[in-house]
Amino acid sequence: QTSAAILTPCPPEMPAFEQLANIGGTVRIEVDLDARGSLTNAAPLTSSGRARFDRNALEAVRSSTYQAASIDGQAVAGRYVVEVDFDPSN
Repeated sequence: QTSAAILTPCPPEMPAFEQLANIGGTVRIEVDLDARGSLTNAAPLTSSGRARFDRNALEAVRSSTYQAASIDGQAVAGRYVVEVDFDPSN
């Protein structure tokens, strides 16, 4: 049994205002993957409270590539949560 994985993460764009104002946050996105690891749905689960973070996190998750989980050697579809962090110090 293996867990689903992000193969190629797409880093979120840090909005300029939040970067300069030293504002950070975390967005939790719920994602559905099919058995091929293709993203079939992505929706905000927990907002950061900042619309720019939420929008950029969703875009980053949609632009990333994934590998599906497997059970007994068989790839399976599933629902997962991806946390996207915005750290102004980076």
